[in-house]
Amino acid sequence: MAGRALGDGDAHVVQKFNGTDSNTSTATFTVQDKWEALWLIPMPVNITLLSADGTVVGGFHSSGRGSFYQPKGGTYYLQINSAFSINNQHPPGMLPPGMAPGGTPGMMGIPWQIVIAEVGAGTNLNPADVGPMLGAAGNSHYTPPATILPPGMSTVASADNGNNPSNPTSPQLPTGQPGGPTNTVTSPSSPPTPPPTPAPIVKLTEDQARAVVLVKGDNAEGTGFLIKTADGPAVVTNLHVIANNPNIKITTNTGALVTVLSTKGASDRDMALLGIRDEGYSYLEMATDISHIVQPGDDIITPGNSEGGEVLLNTGGKILGIGPERIEIDNPIYHGNSGGPIFHVKSGKVLGVVTEAMKVVNSDDLDKASFASRNSAISGSMRYFGLRMDTVSAWIPIDPKRFAIETTFLDQFHEQSRRLDSYLNTSSHGQSDNSNSDSTVSDASKLYLSDAKIVKANENFVQQASGADIAGRIDALRGLLFELQGIADLDVDQIQNPNNFYSFDSERVKDELDYRKALKAELNSIGNDVQRLGSLPRTNN
Repeated sequence: MAGRALGDGDAHVVQKFNGTDSNTSTATFTVQDKWEALWLIPMPVNITLLSADGTVVGGFHSSGRGSFYQPKGGTYYLQINSAFSINNQHPPGMLPPGMAPGGTPGMMGIPWQIVIAEVGAGTNLNPADVGPMLGAAGNSHYTPPATILPPGMSTVASADNGNNPSNPTSPQLPTGQPGGPTNTVTSPSSPPTPPPTPAPIVKLTEDQARAVVLVKGDNAEGTGFLIKTADGPAVVTNLHVIANNPNIKITTNTGALVTVLSTKGASDRDMALLGIRDEGYSYLEMATDISHIVQPGDDIITPGNSEGGEVLLNTGGKILGIGPERIEIDNPIYHGNSGGPIFHVKSGKVLGVVTEAMKVVNSDDLDKASFASRNSAISGSMRYFGLRMDTVSAWIPIDPKRFAIETTFLDQFHEQSRRLDSYLNTSSHGQSDNSNSDSTVSDASKLYLSDAKIVKANENFVQQASGADIAGRIDALRGLLFELQGIADLDVDQIQNPNNFYSFDSERVKDELDYRKALKAELNSIGNDVQRLGSLPRTNN
């Protein structure tokens, strides 16, 4: 079974294992992101994927050919256990060949093969290119058995595993070479003492997974999920996923297109409720009062369209805290996760909607000292939040045309503020006062160059100041400041009128208005500082 170089849709073999014992484990192997395990096993077995520390990552029940794909690299090993064994007993007439009743559960003498391959672009291997190992993935009805350590990770491991007998505790590492030698794996000579049994793998059922949907428009991608309401079936997502994002399409994980009939927004938070046509979909159940069923530390899952890959990935984590509107979780959030469900494992219900990630900023010595304390509840550089659905006071019908105009206006208002900010805080040499050599920082500092009004004001100043004496130059600077103040006043009257916006946008309106007011205050400060006026950028530099 030859491997190939990595490329789009290509793969190469990292490690190959074979053996005849169904109650054993492979050596550890190390893989990069996007990899696949493929197997050929004639008898039914349970295959467990574990990380190097013995934590269960996934489980699969299969016989014959099978495969599974993993998006995350690391060091792992596989455990193989006979699927015939139930509480160490085999059903009558179902003993594997060569095994007497009451014997040790296993599949002695039945050869099996497993191949580990890294996969380009996250695609499955092509059977014609890889060989006869590839098959359909096993079903998901599986309970992980007690952990069997890989060869070399137990003090009683046998030298037959390929380890150095003088150093039996050193793990056997794979060659890692494409098309490398086949490793024969056998059981330890005596049963090792297993570590504590890992917690069972936590995941959505097949029906629950089908209730998570992809949300994609011209400008952004996100996640949503299907629920039933008193008014009929609906998709829940974030408002910011559908805002200023024309040609929204919602699809199930089977590719079926969901037909949207109506749109509502939560009155006080970033949540959308899209009424849909019922086509016999699977639905998730909402928790009606999470304060009665949830405790900090409870297990949760946040399935979502991470990084807009249009593949629904499950991310496990825990509840950190609950507020009247928000839930803090420790599940990492990526672009594309917005709008996905926060699924509570214990109750089997949805608690809220994945919404935002926030970087922790230690602005002063007190914050830094608190962050460094081992007692700090904030233990990482990022914090992750979702919004509760059970405390929404009202759902407001949304006119799609009005919503599009409103969100476009807010986006443009924000960009105008950013361009003005860029001009005021870029040195006369075209570099940000706080910039470094990074080209991205330099480009951001010159954002003002995309604004025709600011560029025109700057050109007028250059023309008036050219060849002028000190008094003439100061007059030119005063004229520049006057024009910039006029730019800062653009659309402020419109954004101050609450009748122009839905109530759920009130927080964003406040944030945008505060940003513009801060820029106006900065302009007033510059007006009293001639030296600062002279340092403003000039497009002819």
